[in-house]
Amino acid sequence: MSRVAKDDCPSSQMRRITNVLTHQPHLTPRDRQSGVGFFCSSARRLILSVLVLAFFLFQSAVSAFDTVVLDPGHGGHDRGASIGYVFEKHLALDTARRVEQLLKQAGLKVIMTRSRDVFIPLPGRAEAGNRYRNAIFVSLHYNYNRGGSGSGVETYYKHSSSYSLAAYIQAYLVQRTRMSNRGVKSASFHVIRNTTRNPAVLVECGFVSNPTERSRMMTGEFRARIAEGVAQGIVAYKKAR
Repeated sequence: MSRVAKDDCPSSQMRRITNVLTHQPHLTPRDRQSGVGFFCSSARRLILSVLVLAFFLFQSAVSAFDTVVLDPGHGGHDRGASIGYVFEKHLALDTARRVEQLLKQAGLKVIMTRSRDVFIPLPGRAEAGNRYRNAIFVSLHYNYNRGGSGSGVETYYKHSSSYSLAAYIQAYLVQRTRMSNRGVKSASFHVIRNTTRNPAVLVECGFVSNPTERSRMMTGEFRARIAEGVAQGIVAYKKAR
């Protein structure tokens, strides 16, 4: 980092302000007797307190986000989980489009890693997650297990800074869909491991391999509920920051 950039960062600016305000000027004996020294010290403490408060409010504003990068899993030749003609890639894209509309209605900017049935390599998805400032990254998927007994929804994170986002989405997703709560889990999936600039999570919205869940997720009404849960979790997370 260049010296100019380092000196201009908020923490450096705050240190400079603090150093200036806590510096004690040379006072004459007459100044001390007249109370000028006490007044200067008190005024400096008051100004410092106000500036420190403003600094932390500024930092909070910087940490807020206004952009959501939505990543519908798979696409193109990569069908993802599939049973018959039910493909994860289609379910994920439809759900992401629904989430997109809900988030836009809430005043958020939305970036889609794909908005049609095309294949996006994993590095390209993570690159999109790192491209924007003041953003979050949410990858949407549907689950599968060979035995067909798996059920419920789960949300994954990799970096500790993403845990809170995962928890909000999981809570609202369970509340809206009434599906089994498989919890918030840590994992090292490529897209959330390599999205390091912003909070990043991967959401599994139910099991394609489960006959009951598959029949529900094939209806637009149920995918709308899933989208509402994800969107409500994101909005609640934003309000809590």
